[in-house]
Amino acid sequence: MTSRSALLTTALALAACNPSKGDTDSDTDTGTETEGQGTTDMSPTTGEAPVVVELDAPCDFGLEDADELALVTNDFVAAPGLGRVATDEPLITPDILPASTDTALGARADWLVMVHRFGQNRIDVVDRAGEWLLRGSVDVTHAASADPNPQGVTFDGDGLAYVPLFAAPAVQIYDFSAAESSAWLQGEIDLSPFADDDGSPEAGVALACGRVLFVGIQRLVDFVPVDQSFLVAIDLDARAVLDLDAETDGAQAIGLLGPYPKQIRRDPADDTGHTALVLTSGVERVDLTRGTSEWAVAPEVLAAAGIDGFDPQAFAVAPDGASVFITATDGEFPAAAVFQVGLDSAEPAEPVKLFAGLNSGDRMLEQLGGWLWFGDANPADPRVRVWDIATNSELVSDGLKTAVPPWAFIPLP
Repeated sequence: MTSRSALLTTALALAACNPSKGDTDSDTDTGTETEGQGTTDMSPTTGEAPVVVELDAPCDFGLEDADELALVTNDFVAAPGLGRVATDEPLITPDILPASTDTALGARADWLVMVHRFGQNRIDVVDRAGEWLLRGSVDVTHAASADPNPQGVTFDGDGLAYVPLFAAPAVQIYDFSAAESSAWLQGEIDLSPFADDDGSPEAGVALACGRVLFVGIQRLVDFVPVDQSFLVAIDLDARAVLDLDAETDGAQAIGLLGPYPKQIRRDPADDTGHTALVLTSGVERVDLTRGTSEWAVAPEVLAAAGIDGFDPQAFAVAPDGASVFITATDGEFPAAAVFQVGLDSAEPAEPVKLFAGLNSGDRMLEQLGGWLWFGDANPADPRVRVWDIATNSELVSDGLKTAVPPWAFIPLP
């Protein structure tokens, strides 16, 4: 499996699609349609899909407010760096530590984790308790690939870290509390039941829901889809994938309606915390216990604003819970804009372009306490921009300037 560079993520994703409903044993390219049906049949007595995954806790969808962001800057020319952003002032402290040209971020308690992806295959752990010192590093290796390409990090309630690999059929498990980095790797979860002909299911995003982990897979061969994208359920106690339909041949997961699950957010309509909003070619509402998906924002709704296929890049839920903000390609990549559109046909029923003339990095859009944060990677004027949603105005007129364009950020606990 040939790994991909984050610089080419959007371009390469254009080759992917999510055709019709199907199980994960099919290796046939069925087209380029992005619409499908839910994968679980409805109960004939209640009209609801049966429960296929028992969840013992709400899902960890991340922070909805934060005093600080971690920020990676990168333009593939200057040295990438890790910095921090104070959200209350706001103020940027740049280049505290070196980063890489393809760094994803994760955090828990006082740990900040840098996952260095394409061509790097390394994990750095930073101790935020003091001066943001590097606590240790470990190389990411796997027998199935010389370039396993770790995609990110997700924590369970006990503090163990889970790292999906894009080019190998595994989610690796790390314990960063171990004193020596050589002891961090604790094992792995085998994803080979969902692999396609190249031996990997191309795992990406992940979400912990108590003792169940959901991992998004794309199933590509040479960046061409073999069927559709899925969310795979994993029993963390057994360290094994769950087959959501034992009566169907092959391992079964939650089928998504669109391709390439990029981001997962909390569905504000579900107080149990067991329903996810997933960004694909639209915004899908996925019932994680029943294994079903429906469009909260259908691709044809986005298409009315010229947002097609793989144009959506990142999204955040608005404070009212009735709409979402979406960063999407606006013209030719990397040109981007931020749009707002209602969930389930709420207002605004069609996407409204709020902010244009932007350049996108890697999924830099957060709504924190009524402020919308965006990393504008425009090489001529790189900056982190902040908007007050209530007044629809930019809080810092010139933005928070960065010497090197912002590439990725996350809110910190």
